Amino acid sequence: MSGPGDDPGSQLKRLLRHLVVQAGGNNDVFQKHYRSGLALLTSMQQQNRRADDSRIGNKIVKQLIREGRQHEAARVTELLTSLRHSSQHILRNPSAVLTFLHSMGDRRADPTFNAHIRVDGVGMNGGGGHHHRGIEGGPLRGENAGGTYSNSGERRDAFSTPKPYTNPSLLNGVGSVSSIHPVYGNGGLGSNTQHTNSTLRSRSSNNIDTMFHPPIPPKPRSRPGSAMMNGGGGGAEIDGVGVRLPPSHSHPNLPAIGAQGRGLNVPVASTSSVHSAVEPTLVKELIYIFQGIEGKIIRRDPGTLKYYISRDANISPAQASLTLKLCELGWLFHQIEQFTEKEGGEKEYGLVGQSFVTALREELTEYYRLLSVLEREVREGEMSLLQLSVWAVEPLKRFKLLVELVSAAGRTRGGALASHIHSFINQGDPVLKGCVSSLLTAACRPLYTMLMRWILDGSLEDPHQEFFIASQPGIQGEALWHHKYIIRKSMIPRFITLAWSKRILSTGKSINFLRSVCMDTSPILGRQKIIARLEETDPASLFSYDVDSPLLEVAGDAFKQMGQHVLDIMFNKFHFMSHLAALRKYLLLGQGDIMRYLLDLLDAELSQPATQLYPHNLAGILETAIRQTNAQYEEVEILERLDVRLLEIQPGDSGWDVFSLDYKVTGPIGVVLTPDTMTRYLMLFNTLWRAKRMEWVLSGTWKKLAYLHKMGRELKEISGLLHQADLLNSEMVHFIHQMAYYITFEVIECGWDKLLKEIDTAESLEDVIQAHEEFLSSLVTRALLDESTLEMRNQLRTVYDRILEYQNLLDKLYLDCVMEVEARHSYSKRLRERTAAGEYGTTQAQENKEAERRKQFVKNKLAAAKANLRIISLSYQDMVRTFLLQLTCSHEQALQGLSFRLDFNQHYKDKDSRLSRPLTFSHRRMSVMNSSMTSTPRSFAD
Repeated sequence: MSGPGDDPGSQLKRLLRHLVVQAGGNNDVFQKHYRSGLALLTSMQQQNRRADDSRIGNKIVKQLIREGRQHEAARVTELLTSLRHSSQHILRNPSAVLTFLHSMGDRRADPTFNAHIRVDGVGMNGGGGHHHRGIEGGPLRGENAGGTYSNSGERRDAFSTPKPYTNPSLLNGVGSVSSIHPVYGNGGLGSNTQHTNSTLRSRSSNNIDTMFHPPIPPKPRSRPGSAMMNGGGGGAEIDGVGVRLPPSHSHPNLPAIGAQGRGLNVPVASTSSVHSAVEPTLVKELIYIFQGIEGKIIRRDPGTLKYYISRDANISPAQASLTLKLCELGWLFHQIEQFTEKEGGEKEYGLVGQSFVTALREELTEYYRLLSVLEREVREGEMSLLQLSVWAVEPLKRFKLLVELVSAAGRTRGGALASHIHSFINQGDPVLKGCVSSLLTAACRPLYTMLMRWILDGSLEDPHQEFFIASQPGIQGEALWHHKYIIRKSMIPRFITLAWSKRILSTGKSINFLRSVCMDTSPILGRQKIIARLEETDPASLFSYDVDSPLLEVAGDAFKQMGQHVLDIMFNKFHFMSHLAALRKYLLLGQGDIMRYLLDLLDAELSQPATQLYPHNLAGILETAIRQTNAQYEEVEILERLDVRLLEIQPGDSGWDVFSLDYKVTGPIGVVLTPDTMTRYLMLFNTLWRAKRMEWVLSGTWKKLAYLHKMGRELKEISGLLHQADLLNSEMVHFIHQMAYYITFEVIECGWDKLLKEIDTAESLEDVIQAHEEFLSSLVTRALLDESTLEMRNQLRTVYDRILEYQNLLDKLYLDCVMEVEARHSYSKRLRERTAAGEYGTTQAQENKEAERRKQFVKNKLAAAKANLRIISLSYQDMVRTFLLQLTCSHEQALQGLSFRLDFNQHYKDKDSRLSRPLTFSHRRMSVMNSSMTSTPRSFAD
């Protein structure tokens, strides 16, 4: 006894799996051969079943002929023919039914069996049966001999089969009408009926009654929307079919109802035989419709391209409905073919589009193979309309998907087209998913080729602009990295992320950078392994894996190797880190000794108006400063790049406003140190140089205050003024020192340390550029040089202006005090000389003159100095308080911390109520501390 796995399907599956695995095929090859083999086995089983049906039918006919009942033999032959052509899908096992009927006929001699066969021959009107002889040769009941009638009035012979009925759902509103109803009537019928009657008469013997009376038809069961009949004829509109049937289709199984009454047994000929004869023609025309070719029965509207059935067609509503449903396959085929013909001839559609069109044509080629198989079946006469509908199920689903796909794709090209195709890959049906996968594989083949050439050679062959990397041919030199190659975001396939696109871009860009800018031809380590791994991939590996795609893994390894090679060239051959350190020393004022020495040397030169400066004079001073400081030990290449630069001169600018150091950038390091980057370095130098100058100015004022205090021993009048000057000088020194600490340590040093760490962990030159960009952006923002800190920057400059005014005040006071001291020394000297000569040291007039001079000194010069000092002090404190308020209202935490350090003892807060508002940093900090302290007991209580 065979088990569940011994059926032909299981055996075929095991055999094919064994053969395909040995041949090295995949699951798609296995599924394709398995479907073909299963279809072949099914067709062989159908052929065997047909042979069994024919054998049993011939046996019944031969037995009837041997018994001399040619009329019954002809009747059975017609029934078998109708059963074979029209009811193949209605009876599941016709051979078993025929065998059962044959066995029933063999028991006709059994009297007990014949005694139990009683069938009432009552028709619709309740009338009796007609005189006719059955297979038994004698009457069964009353005058009814031979055949019997069912309750519906249909005659059944002993070897006849139950009449199958079409599915009501296929009739679109038509009542259940038998599709097989052979009725033999009198002369007003069609040619087929007359031919059948003549054949029966020729085959009948003299002792057999050739008169045949048609059975009483069943009562029609109509409903709203079904086919309606007119006694006077006319067409009938079938709902949902879209075709007007001829008058002969108005319920062929129902009698015509005239004005004389109802229920009369009027002989009406059935059209089932006509429908059966039309069905092969429909099948043949549908084969042409599947290829977009219209026929005589099935036509196509040239305007709307919709199919319709000719009014002269003599087909049933069920056939019309099924035919129009199958016409959808032809419409879908026409849409796909039209798309391939239109786009296939346009070069602008691109390589990806042409590959997609080629894949669609391959799908159509497979479809043509299916049509050839169907055409062979039709020629052999073994294809019915229902069978054709079964064959059309799979291509119909496939073509619906393809039409939806080409409609969604539209005129998209390149990577965008691949994205549209990929959006259809998530299908529940594995066959449809494999179809989309094959189309996407074909479409991605040009992208795959471009990707390989870009990763390996850095070459970009994209004549139709389809790749997600674009090139600007006119750009050369250091601008190659930033401006020559860009990413087309619209062409990035959805199965490649933007991060991977940037890595792929950086890989090819690095190759071109080494070749064109660095002039480096040294071999790249691991390149051969990368090539060998790429040869193992295919276009499908671009999208076949959700994670860990082998192609992307190889691309990632190529990115790392190429990036590391570029970094080695930049660090070792072109000494990038040395140049970066030089920028920190000289443009960010990291080398303190040369900056202080430059301030001393440039003071006289830069105090002049900006229009009187000459760059060569400033360059000479710079060379002097280099030779006198530790800068002389720098590398020659770095010192050659260090130079002096004058900024754009505005009216009223002094030398201090336009002076700047410059660092000349050439060669590959210009990829990182771009002109825009160097502009920001100059902005930072200008800010830091101004702050450094304030520190140098306050150092000079402190020295002058020290000299004034010495002079105060002689000029007792200036003691109060010096005390006020000392207080203001201390405030300014504190402010400048805190600002210098903030910029030097919190901004520059912290940013520099972070930059070095990111450079150490960088995988490519792009990472270095990004890290350096973040470093500069952080410096610009926290040094109050961006747009958001414009008000604070302007306020800080006003504070610096007050410091310069204080410097001018002390300079003038110093000069006045020096002149006063010298005048007094001169007066004392004359007294000593005159006394030594034995004369009076002075006269009353001279004493009065000296007293008046000293009085004017105190009244005019010291009073003016005190007033100006007071004005500067009040203005300075007001500017500082406003600056502190701006810092406390900033969202930058570092600036808030600077505000706290500038007013650590709340000196300014006590004088300005604005700094006591909750917006200030101290109140924010206290509120945070209070909230944390109040929340802690609750947490412990919980």
